Amino acid sequence: MTTSTTTRMTAPRLGRLIADGDLEAVRAAVQDSPRLLGSTVERDGQGGWTPLHVAVAEGQGEVVRLLVEAGAYLSARTEHGRDPLHTALESAPALVPLLRELGAPVDAASAAYLDDAERLRTELDDGAPLADPVTGVDLLTLATAGGAAASARTLLDRGADADRGALHAAAGRTRLELVRLLLAAGADVNRREPDTGRSPLHAAVAAGPGHDAPEVVRELLDAGADVNATTADGASALDISRVAAARNRRDDAAQATVHDALADLLVARGAMD
Repeated sequence: MTTSTTTRMTAPRLGRLIADGDLEAVRAAVQDSPRLLGSTVERDGQGGWTPLHVAVAEGQGEVVRLLVEAGAYLSARTEHGRDPLHTALESAPALVPLLRELGAPVDAASAAYLDDAERLRTELDDGAPLADPVTGVDLLTLATAGGAAASARTLLDRGADADRGALHAAAGRTRLELVRLLLAAGADVNRREPDTGRSPLHAAVAAGPGHDAPEVVRELLDAGADVNATTADGASALDISRVAAARNRRDDAAQATVHDALADLLVARGAMD
């Protein structure tokens, strides 16, 4: 049942409605009590999260549009300095274009992700660092996550370190052009993620069934990727591909076939059971 009585609606309750994607309940709440648009809650150990931040983090695009059209501030920041666009870059990249459409201010991080190379160059010329000071993520990784080849080239030309995670992002999204670009720039094909122990090869195999997945895997192997490297929990790329194939065999034969083909490729290149 929709709750719209002002005295009963609170910021935490509104946050739950947002997380549930209850568009009409959210609409009624902010119409009855516009002050809620500026209310804040704590999330993930930091205060200052507005309803718009919550909607972005929850991936609720329709709610995001509703809140902005109702007057939510696109420049509102949490106590750690994150505005809604930063939140999207971290938690819901698919909402970045929507926030830009709605007028969210662009900084170096969002310009890198959106492949706005001209704006990115302007930001860098004005002194923006090569790592986003708000999220801590380096701009090259953000560009790679967004499939932003022009931004990636700009950042490499400006001295960005190719070895801060961008190759994992490119491999995990099976972005062949960017994988080649980063390898040519000297990215370590066997670099491990500190927490998971995953290499770019693990990321590429786990990504499955993208059209470029086999080509990305071949590119990594040709560059010297260790085909038998294991993650922190002991999984090899072959293990990952076979588990994925088995998981999809009943529900999605096409995806299972892709993972089977990746397993065959790995075996042909020396992967051991």
